[in-house]
Amino acid sequence: MDIAVKNKKTSMSHGLKKRPVVVAVIGCALVGIGMASGFALSRGQYASNVETVDLPLVQSHDWIDDLCATFRVFGRKYQPLVDIGSDDPQAVSELINRTTGLQVEVPTFAETQQLFEGARIVVIDRTPGVELFYRTSAGELVSIFILARPQSINNPLTEVTETIRDNLSVAWWQGEQALFAVVGPSSNASLTDMAQSAYLKL
Repeated sequence: MDIAVKNKKTSMSHGLKKRPVVVAVIGCALVGIGMASGFALSRGQYASNVETVDLPLVQSHDWIDDLCATFRVFGRKYQPLVDIGSDDPQAVSELINRTTGLQVEVPTFAETQQLFEGARIVVIDRTPGVELFYRTSAGELVSIFILARPQSINNPLTEVTETIRDNLSVAWWQGEQALFAVVGPSSNASLTDMAQSAYLKL
């Protein structure tokens, strides 16, 4: 009789010990389900409130933007980074010839008081070329870009065309063997005359 009572008490005590564990497991499961449901609902509500924008695959910049960026980074805000200085114009002419195929002398602009400061190799819109640096009497920098882009069906011959990008004036023209551009501050009144002079010399 005592053994039966003792066994009954033992089994009851084991059952009582297991109950909290079972309750805890069930509680955790319910909490997890509730959190997952709430996350899904909130995510769906958030997604429904978000406006999507279709972005074009075509980039908005062009070769003129590349010209202006190069002018700002390597010239306008800093001392020009030149590969060849102004003291060796023959080497500059050879650099232009090797890069673009043109046989030209470094243009001078005594009439507009633009002093030549040197040249460097550039790549604009994946096209190699040379940038010639000039300094005005007011201390402003002006650059002439000569790019190895000959005329074609897509790039016909043009006269001097002017445009302004972010306070920079760009006067450019397509030649038979190369693309030319004069870049400087839009406030520079002599830039147009310089471009016309360069057009005749190059």
